[in-house]
Amino acid sequence: MRGNYQIKWVLTLVIIALTANMAGAGFQWVNNITVGEYGMSWSYSETFTGADSIAYRSGIDENIGNNDSFINAWELLLADKTMRKNLKNAIDSEPDVMIDNSSQGIKAIEVDALLSTETIGKTTLPDTIVNRYDVTYRFENSIMNAASIWFMGESESPVTIVMPGGVDVVNINGMDNVTKKTTDHTEITGIFSGKPERRGEITLDLARNQTRNVSYPVINETNVSSNINETQENVTKPIIKRLYETLFGIKNTSLR
Repeated sequence: MRGNYQIKWVLTLVIIALTANMAGAGFQWVNNITVGEYGMSWSYSETFTGADSIAYRSGIDENIGNNDSFINAWELLLADKTMRKNLKNAIDSEPDVMIDNSSQGIKAIEVDALLSTETIGKTTLPDTIVNRYDVTYRFENSIMNAASIWFMGESESPVTIVMPGGVDVVNINGMDNVTKKTTDHTEITGIFSGKPERRGEITLDLARNQTRNVSYPVINETNVSSNINETQENVTKPIIKRLYETLFGIKNTSLR
């Protein structure tokens, strides 16, 4: 990956594991997107194993905890809170969803994080850690009237997109290994195209179908992040990179 990292020496392992090789061995980032008529949910799961588990724990201990080579329950709670804030700020700074090439009328109304309790323990433990993040969005206008929907994600990461009945997906761009199934809704699986140092972008071209019923996810109007300050930085990186840059203080200005 090109460019220089402006970091403290204690974050070297974190850079290697979380930034320089996001799609490499020891780390997996999986996306599940469910689109409804007036909203959508985007669930992320991340899995760390081996050296990446050690790097992840060390990053929390050194930057959020008390740097004693052990993650306790309180430090995990602080990390969970920080992740929610960083995820909300990342979405607010640059939306990862657009309808008809615009993010206007799309609002992230709820952000949730569930960090694995397996993180608790010595930072030298290489065992598996699985974290989950969920974002709920509300659309001002019906997806039924849209000609396209766009998603920005981590390149080379798996993704499943479920579109509601009443919408036909007539073209798919930015996704590799595509599988498309259509019943009373459309389900598309594949991976975000692109190289690891680049963001992935998927565009679905849409057309209305009058013969299928509309189904959409239940939207929880509780905004758990309404008091979170928005970041002022204008960035163009996938959520996962921005999430860990703000958590661990990592910066790579060559990414775009």
